[in-house]
Amino acid sequence: GGGGGGGGGGAASFVRNTARLFTDGEGTDAATLRREASLFEAPTVIRYEAEQVLAPHFDANRSAKTEDANRGGQTLATLLVYLNDVEKGGLTRFGRLTPDADSAEAKEDEGETTLTVRPRRGDALLFFPADASGRFDERVEHEGCPAVDEKWIARIWRHEGRVPPPFGLSDRELDRI
Repeated sequence: GGGGGGGGGGAASFVRNTARLFTDGEGTDAATLRREASLFEAPTVIRYEAEQVLAPHFDANRSAKTEDANRGGQTLATLLVYLNDVEKGGLTRFGRLTPDADSAEAKEDEGETTLTVRPRRGDALLFFPADASGRFDERVEHEGCPAVDEKWIARIWRHEGRVPPPFGLSDRELDRI
């Protein structure tokens, strides 16, 4: 994956609000929120054109200590925010996970034998490509299935260490969090 390039007010706001998911929220002191925000890459907005796919992949890396050292090390969490409704296709599929038989996704996307998420504007999907200690989790391999219409998402990754610019926010931007 690539970085979002530090970004301005919108990127900092997205990072701040996402960091709150990993803290006590609104009541978190500024230093704690800044530290948490420093673990995130700047968000990336991704557009999938009709019929475009993203092949099965992992967001974590078995060699993260060396290959992702300049981006804060292992990816511990991925947050996807769906920016538009996609009526047909465009599912996010976790090919190694099966849905709970009672889940809405299992009933709605009949014929799917793996866990899928249908893009709906404003919905967010949070998953953990590695555990809290950085151990790679092969179960969360996922893909973007072909969309009949275009699909837009915003993606942000949380790493185990500080994510420096250009991948993460600058110290100046973090000070404004």
